[in-house]
Parts: sequence; structure tokens; C-alpha cells
Amino acid sequence: MNAVFSWKLRPVAGAVFLSAIFSCVGMAEMVPIVNQSFEILPAGGLSLGCGGACAYSQGVAIPGWTTTGSDFGQWIIGGYHGNPGATDGTVIAYSNGGTISQDVGNAVAGVTYTLSVDLLHRNDASFAGTMSLLVGGLPVAGILTGTDPGPGFWGTYSETYTALGGDDSKTLTIRLNSSGTQGDYDNVQLDATPEPGTMLLVASALTGFGLLHRKRKN
Repeated sequence: MNAVFSWKLRPVAGAVFLSAIFSCVGMAEMVPIVNQSFEILPAGGLSLGCGGACAYSQGVAIPGWTTTGSDFGQWIIGGYHGNPGATDGTVIAYSNGGTISQDVGNAVAGVTYTLSVDLLHRNDASFAGTMSLLVGGLPVAGILTGTDPGPGFWGTYSETYTALGGDDSKTLTIRLNSSGTQGDYDNVQLDATPEPGTMLLVASALTGFGLLHRKRKN
């Protein structure tokens, strides 16, 4: 009785397992980003003040990120010049002409990556922040979305790119940049979505393995 009962459970369990796999096809997974909302502060904190609750660092390394130039840092706006606060937490990052970047792993061919970043149009300055995804050190030709939200507002910008065969195993990099005047950034996220064909191949392989296992048991 136990042997027969156990044998009947296998196809049921397999069907449930495969159903779970198929339901995951096209679902995105978040790629880990260190200090993605800039809430981790440098050792000395935000030591410079600008009135009221406003505080910032300047030229001090941003934990988890690589920077170029000399005028960059983290910032608690505190309503300075009527600017809104952070979109995620209380701290944002800024740069004046330099870049803020982070390597987040290696690209996988066939995977679709979607980078999203909140960019601020300062109430007292022109809109200068940009974001981009790089593979092997070069900007990708992704699909960009987002528009200038207007002075005093945040806007979410995104770039979507499906890695090609030649991109496989190359370094995947997030880069935040400004075009001379200040760019302000928050809530950096990167999602990875496997192509459906890849998941179906995995499911087929597991199905074949299960059938082989049944034959051996019989």
C-alpha cells in the first residue's frame, strides 16, 4: 500500500512543481545594490550644514559606491530652497559634474535588466541628473523612459536592456552622472527578468530528470 501510494504522489508533486516554475516565467528579481538609497553614511557622517535640518558631505566617499571628480556626496535636504526630501529614507546622493557608480555583478545573456532611479529637478537649479546601465564599461543601447518632472519635484527614470550573447559574463555597472550642475539621486533599483525560453528549458530538464528517476525506480 505504501509503495503504491508513494508512486501516485510523484506525478502530483511534479505537476505542482512545474506549475510553480511556469508561474515564475517573466517574474523579475532584484539585483542586490549596496547602499541603494544612500542611507549608509560615511564614517564622519554629514558634517557640513546649510541651515535648518539641511546637512551634507562633500568629496567624501559614498559607502558602496565609486566616485569621480571632487564635488559629490550625500545630502539631507531639509527643505533647503524649497526642495523636497528624499523619496526613500532621508538621505540622497549628489554630484556636480562627476560620476557615482557601482559594479553589481556580471551580465547574463538573455536576461532583461531594468534600472530605475529617482532624479530630482532642484527648485533652485537646472535639471542635470542622468542615469545609465553599463556592460563591460560601455553604456548599453537600452529603452529609456522618464521626463523632466519640473522644478521642485522628483521623477523616476528607467532603462531596460536585454543582454546579448556578447554581453555574457561582462561586468554590469550602474552609473549616475550630472552634466555640470548638480544631479541628485535616490532609490536606485535594478531588476533582472530571465527570458521565458530559459525558464522553459530548465523546466523541461527537470521534467526529463523526473521521468528518468521514475524509470529507474520501476
